[in-house]
Amino acid sequence: MAYNNLILVAQLSGFRIQVLANRLGCNSDLARSVHDKLAEIIAGMIEGQRKILAAERALLAARRTSDEEDAFFDLHHYRTAYYETWLVETVALLDEYLVDDLTQEYFDFYTGEWHHRDSETPIAVPVSSDKLCGLAEIIAEIEETSGVRFSVDHVYYSEAEAEAAWWKSTGANPAEVFAVNEAGFH
Repeated sequence: MAYNNLILVAQLSGFRIQVLANRLGCNSDLARSVHDKLAEIIAGMIEGQRKILAAERALLAARRTSDEEDAFFDLHHYRTAYYETWLVETVALLDEYLVDDLTQEYFDFYTGEWHHRDSETPIAVPVSSDKLCGLAEIIAEIEETSGVRFSVDHVYYSEAEAEAAWWKSTGANPAEVFAVNEAGFH
């Protein structure tokens, strides 16, 4: 993706202000925490772009000097670091998960350990946009402008954990739903 780094810094700064302003209207801890995480990530993206801009200026200043090669490698380093940090993998705004399809293992971020993947775990369940208090639209704009992809998922490391979360989200009680009355009917 080709873009002007200075313009991207300005756009990201505007998005960060928009995220922080939108946070004021949030009605849940979940939405506020995702807003906070996104604002933090945007600040990191801005910092990465500022390093690139500084390296570009240093390269211009080093033209036709003995420092030109070092300045070129510094600029290459900052561009590569930005690319690898923000543009290679999806950036998690809620729960992270990592699956290694080659070894059939997954990394549990809660325990900090790798486990053999013998089922569909971990199970990633996207948070619905209505629970994000308008942040989904802002995220889509940031993705379109910057090329960074985001995920807002709840990650469960067992089917039982995912099922318990589903029952909690519906507000239903499984004992009541599956209760059998005296006549044998539900």
